[in-house]
Amino acid sequence: MPVRPRLTRANRVIILFLPVIILTRVLLGTAYGAENASGVPLKRGDRLFSIEVRDAEIADVLKALAQQGDMNIILGPDVAGKISVSFKEIGFKDAIEMIIKAHGLTYTVQNNILWAGKRVDTTGEMVMETVRLNYGDAASAAAQVKGVMSADGNAIADQRTGAIFLRDLPVYVQRAKSLLKTLDAQTPQVVIEARIVEAANSFARELGIQWGGSYTEGKNVYTGSSALPASPGGRNFAVNLPSASTAGGLGLVLGNLSKKLMLDVQLSAAESRGEVRIISSPKISTINNKPAAIHSGLTFRVKSNLTTTGAAASTAAGTGLETIKTGIDLTVTPRISDDDYILMQINTTKSDPDFTHTVDGIPGVSEKSASTYVLVKDGDTVVIGGLYKSIDSEARASVPFLEAIPLIGVLFKNSSKNRLHEELLVFITPRIVKNDANTEVPN
Repeated sequence: MPVRPRLTRANRVIILFLPVIILTRVLLGTAYGAENASGVPLKRGDRLFSIEVRDAEIADVLKALAQQGDMNIILGPDVAGKISVSFKEIGFKDAIEMIIKAHGLTYTVQNNILWAGKRVDTTGEMVMETVRLNYGDAASAAAQVKGVMSADGNAIADQRTGAIFLRDLPVYVQRAKSLLKTLDAQTPQVVIEARIVEAANSFARELGIQWGGSYTEGKNVYTGSSALPASPGGRNFAVNLPSASTAGGLGLVLGNLSKKLMLDVQLSAAESRGEVRIISSPKISTINNKPAAIHSGLTFRVKSNLTTTGAAASTAAGTGLETIKTGIDLTVTPRISDDDYILMQINTTKSDPDFTHTVDGIPGVSEKSASTYVLVKDGDTVVIGGLYKSIDSEARASVPFLEAIPLIGVLFKNSSKNRLHEELLVFITPRIVKNDANTEVPN
């Protein structure tokens, strides 16, 4: 018979988990925050375990059981006292029920949340209370709290004021209020800062951009220029080395910059040297899981020819104005993790007028678009590149009067044609808004 080690803490809990075939022991040094030996939380219903508790707080025991059962837990204020029990090869649900019933308590499970408290006295009078939410959606919260109320109780949401009206026995109302307090958490905000610049081909390499990485929720990371496998559990932004070729048919590639790089200083210095031209630097804030839209471009009107046909087969010609919208459209939807990483869904569209293809005087619109997911740390910068354009120019120089001399005038004039290649770069920097006075939030 194995000897159970003794713990030195006054309140100690020993839980021994027994899978159906192999015996696994887990010793909880503290009742809250323990894990089993394999590191995998105990799933309800698929494992049996033995539990031995000696003179421990019942609240600590229930918290430990809830965590091993992969559940959240809310304890009523009346859950207190010591407990000493010993079970062998018992299921998760049976262990919870035996401990709770032995101490005159009751429990409810709703949306993976276990609520435990004093047994309800169903002979009292119904009461009504109003709870006003600060951050949560009233309709959604009201639907969830109904699961912890009695069959005769009700929760009504008022979307206009963000309030929820609770009507039930006092103990059920208190239970619903405890759940609402948990649900009404402040939604974190993210400031999305974008910088749209036109730069020479060599500028991206000089800046130290690493091209080609993007995040996906699958097993592999796909890239623009070439694939670079990465571990799904890794937290770094996956990149590959710069490539001279443009990736994919859309001509859009991704890269990243560390926040240690002073990007604004670099861009200002490059602009003063004539290497880049900063088109715009929009900044916008949004809450977690909500999209932020940014547009930078030109909207112009083009005169068009209109032809109308009347009922008597008569026609009339005229002119009108058509609106053409061009430029960069960005839609960024951030999702914040607990370790200050931000998963961004980025939708990018680049549109330019095409005057070589017109219909009734209206030019066509050439568009390039892409949608991707990128995982970056708070304050790091994502770069979207691969949008190239060529500018053709012709220069002529001559000596006045001498250029007009027949036969030899050609010796006194010169002409040259140049083609300048530029790349459009979009820098996106997400920053989590902290709850302090020093955080800058754009208007």
